Amino acid sequence: MATTTKHAACTHHQAAASEHEAAAHHHREAAHHHDQGEHEEAKVHASSAQSHSQDADRHSKTAHQHSQK
Repeated sequence: MATTTKHAACTHHQAAASEHEAAAHHHREAAHHHDQGEHEEAKVHASSAQSHSQDADRHSKTAHQHSQK
């Protein structure tokens, strides 16, 4: 039973990491798009991309920890 729960937690964090990676990618593309003219918008998107990337890393590490237990 406990193994199933740990596996579910690992899977959950892997999925969350993937979602954050996708969001980071989206914001990076938006930042590049805005960089052509609207620098303030570009900065906002670049900041969001960095934030999502950090969240993705955190979830990846947590998923890895769950898979080790």
